[in-house]
Amino acid sequence: MSDIIYRPAIDTAQAIANKEISAVEVLEAHFARIDAHNPAINAVIWQDRESALQEARACDAETARGQSRGPLHGVPVTVKESFDLTGAPTTWGIPEWADNIATSDSAAVSRYRAAGAIVFGKTNVPLKLVEWQSFNEIYGTTSNPWDTSRTPGGSSGGSAAALATGMSALEVGSDIGSSIRNPAHFCGLFGLKPTWNAMSMDGHRPNGWHCDTDISVCGPLARSATDLTLAFDILRGPSRLEATAWANALLADERTHLRDFRVAVMAGDPTVEVDRDYIAAIEAFADRIEVAGATVIRDRLPDIDSDAHFTLYLKLLGAAMSGGVSDEEATATIALFDDQPEDVKRVFGTRVSGLALSHREWLGLDNERRIARLAFDRFFEDVDILLAPVAACAAFPKNEHGPRYSRRIEVNGKQVLETEQLFWSGYSGVVGLPSAVGPMDQIGGLPVGYQAIAGHGRDYTALAFARAVEAQFGGFTPPPDLG
Repeated sequence: MSDIIYRPAIDTAQAIANKEISAVEVLEAHFARIDAHNPAINAVIWQDRESALQEARACDAETARGQSRGPLHGVPVTVKESFDLTGAPTTWGIPEWADNIATSDSAAVSRYRAAGAIVFGKTNVPLKLVEWQSFNEIYGTTSNPWDTSRTPGGSSGGSAAALATGMSALEVGSDIGSSIRNPAHFCGLFGLKPTWNAMSMDGHRPNGWHCDTDISVCGPLARSATDLTLAFDILRGPSRLEATAWANALLADERTHLRDFRVAVMAGDPTVEVDRDYIAAIEAFADRIEVAGATVIRDRLPDIDSDAHFTLYLKLLGAAMSGGVSDEEATATIALFDDQPEDVKRVFGTRVSGLALSHREWLGLDNERRIARLAFDRFFEDVDILLAPVAACAAFPKNEHGPRYSRRIEVNGKQVLETEQLFWSGYSGVVGLPSAVGPMDQIGGLPVGYQAIAGHGRDYTALAFARAVEAQFGGFTPPPDLG
């Protein structure tokens, strides 16, 4: 079965086209995988098997006639629960939304289907998509397939766990605070946080909401860098409100060798704690790509104040998530942090302060962001990739007790706030830059990844780097003990 379920999506589509295997056989192999491993992992939380089988039979009939729906013809795909899929619940893990059944497909689902994919299920998320764990009252808890006592990440944690266990061939997630990047890192996968607004958010919003959320993006997750690139080719493109005026003008990048890349290294930052072993792994990875021919730059970073940059991100993140929050709710939430420890105030207190920003204050912060963006633009004039951590460490033990802002994880023998890891989310995210995550090493039997940040609109440079790394060193490794 592993020959089917762990085959790259692009190869599966080709095998179906060549009649080496049928779409029905591929789909049923994924069903069998879900039946065997989902009870322990709880990644796939909704399926429509009968409709999927009908689609697979139709794909096989078309194959027999020499027809193809596209580059993912007959490939089984799941999507994060927060993406609308006709007939499926879209709850974002919110109990009050349990009966919200989508009546149309999100842009991501439509584009996967137009490429020939069979979108048959949905994967788990945390409440309101705001955790680096994936649990909620509706669907329960998702576990990391490398160690079920640990988190697979969030908010696209179900997406990553499903891919890592072979329950799905491709996924799509969303990312405002590393919600694509940290699950890829924790589960040993590839993920792309695209340039802001490079991919439509249509069908990934609360009912009645038509505004794009600041900082937030949608993007693919995959088990190979080639699949990640194919998925982005399929999914990219503007929303329906913008498609009448413009289309993506993302620059192509066909480089295939590490020797063609100039890579700056940011193995850590004084602002936040990063596991020493993870820093060592990033530095060793930089040495390896240098030996392979990459130009590695160890003495240059973007000309910004990283601590102030983190504060800027946290405030704008709070503002971005203030839609639907009343003045009274914002005031009460902010007041919760008056008596919290200083590190909690610094991170989550700063974040929730964004809930009450006036538009005038927001404009000032947005101007600060644009100044930072210009600094990044200057940096990337002669640098292709900025190599950075994805998080503070490998996947941490699950902890569902108390509010997220109070939870701590152990890093270098210290108890630090889990939310401090948002530093690595906002560093590129607040200025809308693309970054690809790919598997790099293992620490204590758990996968860890690199974050390859590229210049604005250079999504294909990040993807080309990921493909070059995979070609040189290999990529995804299935979790052990899954069969």
